[in-house]
Amino acid sequence: MTDKSSRKVIWILLFSWIVFVYLAFLYFWGEGILWGNIGETFFRIFLLFVFLLVNIGLGKKVLKWLKFKIEPSLESLLFSAGIGLAIFTLLLIGLGLAGFFNKWVGSLLLLGIFLFTYKEIRDVIHEIKVKSRNVIPSRISLESTLLFILLIQIVINLFGAAVFPSAWDALSVHLTIPKEWVSLGRIAEGPYYRLGGSLPHNIGILYVMALLIKDPILAKLIHFSFGILTAIGVYVLARKYFSQKIGLLAAVIFYTIPIVSWQSTTAYVDLGLTFYAFLAVYAFVNWISVKKNGWLLISAVMTGLSLGSKYTGFLWLGILALGIIINGLVFRKEKWLVSIRNLFLYAISAGLIGSFWYLRLGKKPVLRFLNDMLRGLSWQKAFGAVDIRPAIDSISDALVPYLLLPWDMTMHSGSFHGIGGFGVVFIAFLPLLLLPRFRKHAVMKVVVFFSLLYLVAWAWSFPYKRGLISVLPLLSIAVSYIIIEMTHLNAFFRRILGVLVVSVLAFQMLYLAPEGLSKVYQRMTVFVGLRSQEEYISRNEETYLPFKYINDNLPGEAKVWILNETRTFYCDREYVTVAPRIYDTQYVDKVLSRLKSSGITHLFFKADVDRYYYDSLLEELKENYLELVYDEYPFQIFKIRYE
Repeated sequence: MTDKSSRKVIWILLFSWIVFVYLAFLYFWGEGILWGNIGETFFRIFLLFVFLLVNIGLGKKVLKWLKFKIEPSLESLLFSAGIGLAIFTLLLIGLGLAGFFNKWVGSLLLLGIFLFTYKEIRDVIHEIKVKSRNVIPSRISLESTLLFILLIQIVINLFGAAVFPSAWDALSVHLTIPKEWVSLGRIAEGPYYRLGGSLPHNIGILYVMALLIKDPILAKLIHFSFGILTAIGVYVLARKYFSQKIGLLAAVIFYTIPIVSWQSTTAYVDLGLTFYAFLAVYAFVNWISVKKNGWLLISAVMTGLSLGSKYTGFLWLGILALGIIINGLVFRKEKWLVSIRNLFLYAISAGLIGSFWYLRLGKKPVLRFLNDMLRGLSWQKAFGAVDIRPAIDSISDALVPYLLLPWDMTMHSGSFHGIGGFGVVFIAFLPLLLLPRFRKHAVMKVVVFFSLLYLVAWAWSFPYKRGLISVLPLLSIAVSYIIIEMTHLNAFFRRILGVLVVSVLAFQMLYLAPEGLSKVYQRMTVFVGLRSQEEYISRNEETYLPFKYINDNLPGEAKVWILNETRTFYCDREYVTVAPRIYDTQYVDKVLSRLKSSGITHLFFKADVDRYYYDSLLEELKENYLELVYDEYPFQIFKIRYE
């Protein structure tokens, strides 16, 4: 039997098995299936594919106009996606400034770009069909096992991305501000926000589109897709400059990192930043390899996108700028004017793409952040681990906790500012980079150099766990290169190492699953229609039910002051998180007068957090002016009686 025939047999058997399992599942559970829920899930996935195809097609159209040809096809798809997202982001910003954030405009924008790039989209679909024919290996091997692990991780992450959001920052900032812009119909200041007003929103503006045409789950799926696109990028770069085996292993290592897995189930911004930053480095590597300035311009565009996605994009801007100078003066032996010209081209292009949010914010918050970053004022808050804070006060005492950080951040990741660790493979293999034999390859030197620069800059300027995510693609390539090089020692060692690596990847995918396998099971039941979205979110997000009460029961003219809770996404009524001019008085009558003039009718209070001023204020008001209408610990909702 030929390889082509055997692959067809494998596809047929796999498809038949999926159909059999699903039909058997429906037979036993048919009465409880929520068919509408299943339909909604697959419709969101369809919209995600349309979103990605439109952006890839738009990018290919632009590259074709510029007569900039990219080979191979997967590399072309990746950079087309990046260029398309850059243009799409700028278009959305323009619509937001013009006040055209509404469902019809969003839908027409997608439809218009689809029709405009129809030929390119058709070509993309054809390329994907051709490439997918050789995805499944014809026999069981290390490659087929790695593909199976990758598929399982994608499915697990998809389960998490396909349910209503419950992650803290998404409900406080990354979805809440886009939701408010949708409500207002434009990008506008929100003086009543407690958080997020001074952040760049290149990823959040994409969530605006998701909210316009569907719902927050589509926003989560967009962030989920950034993880997959980055894994594909890791594979393509490593395959191009090393080997296919190194590329596949690097992609699997990256995508099974617990913190990447968790991020893939959220509507955060870190995977978007990671995708853009990785493409910036990828384009830079191509530039120094083929010496075409078009690649430097693409690197600048991707850096600008990362700069407009999160403040840590400044780290990549500085690192790549340094790389331009070193490459020109040290390796190419160029005149310094040529290097300055390249640096100027890079900096201006990146600034044009990434500067909008910073210009909108004004210079004070930006300069304040840059000052803190350059002076290293955040280093003493490293990781926020409660058990190491006392040790940081003494340099000698702090050495041991820092040496143990890689292990603790992997095995006890919950102690370090959020969910998800960094993977056992990094602990096991990265120290081997100290050996010269693993740093001989020219591109490997670039990978190690950029990784080391980023780690040093991150540790000094912004040492929080999520800040490391954008360097993980490069570290994954480094680890994969080390592992594959070690397999060349002898056949026996190659088999042992293969089993060990597969076991470690499976261990961190399952045992180190960021929120546990029970949460995976809950999400799976929603995905297949056994549980409703509302049932899931009511059980897993504490703010949902009190805000549902507000949405369903308060009168239409109600305005809520949410005193000490930042996760306000599920509140559909008018609200504020900062009430004006009440902190300069201790007199109840003046407080009431100012609340009344602001139109506030209800107070929303969370009892299990620090209350500061609110404690005494509530005690003063409760006796004569507040009526308790909702009381489910830790939340209370009061109606204000002004008369």
